Amino acid sequence: MDCSIITSNDYLWILHSLCVFSFPIYAIAIIALLRTKSTYFETYKHFLIWHTSTNFISEVYNSWFLLPTVHLPYPLLRFTGIMTQLGFSGLFQFYTINALIHQTAYSVIEMYLFRFKASMLNYKSTIFYTYLRINVYVIRVTLFLFLVVNISTYYYALEQQVISKIDLLFNHPEAPRVISCDSVVVAAPYRDPITMFNLAVWVVVVFVAFTATSSTTIYLWRYLRDNEHHSPAVIRMHRMLLITLFVQTLIHAIMLGGPNVMFLYAVIFGAQHEFMAKIAFYCLTTHGLVSTVAMMILTKPIQIAIVQMFKCSTWKKTSVTAGQYLERNTN
Repeated sequence: MDCSIITSNDYLWILHSLCVFSFPIYAIAIIALLRTKSTYFETYKHFLIWHTSTNFISEVYNSWFLLPTVHLPYPLLRFTGIMTQLGFSGLFQFYTINALIHQTAYSVIEMYLFRFKASMLNYKSTIFYTYLRINVYVIRVTLFLFLVVNISTYYYALEQQVISKIDLLFNHPEAPRVISCDSVVVAAPYRDPITMFNLAVWVVVVFVAFTATSSTTIYLWRYLRDNEHHSPAVIRMHRMLLITLFVQTLIHAIMLGGPNVMFLYAVIFGAQHEFMAKIAFYCLTTHGLVSTVAMMILTKPIQIAIVQMFKCSTWKKTSVTAGQYLERNTN
């Protein structure tokens, strides 16, 4: 029995093609961020580089190293990529992709906190700043517990996975034999305490990320609208960066949060439509690419840096061609 076999080759081809297509876009975005010299953008660009790099790593990891598939209506996830070929368990792969998803949410919250501090003169005196700091610490503690608990209970969780697979095969003898593969993760939220813990972590991360980002957007938008202490140019810069961050967050909420909600629903209530699961995996894989493209389109300093990059490349090419022409005609 080949535990890494994929039932549909088009699924593999699409994920691999998307990753190859997205690489130059991520490269251009990161190079443009490194070349950006805007005064009001100098520190914030490091947050964007961190976030963009995480998105790229997640995309490569999901489309090449994981290649997750489902076998509906059974509550399981099977990994068929490079990690499986190397012998890593499905549980380990599930933990790593969860860690990357949580880290993406954490980076977004940190960017919102930075935008809040950069947009206000007396941010430390506001109650809202305390609220944001509490949210950041909640996320940090939650992710720390996620790592500590899952590392310390890893072998216990593997034993629970074996029991869950046996129970699933006993209750559903018609289920495919691949369920017993080591690359499979079975969700058993009502019996497995580790699964329950990870679901609780997911709920906390999603709730904090949603409430913190939406409330910060509303607060800062009202503040920038009514503020008279900054010059119009500075206000426009802050508004542009806030709009860009909000659009990026909205993309993550739809393309990353949506699939996670679908998976959570499938774990608790079950699901039947495998096509929808594939769409969810496509969204999960490409959410970073769409967010990066939005950042490149909406952020003026990045636009300027990209234009300068291509202008410089075109000028150099023209200069070399002209030099070769003159050399040929003067000899």
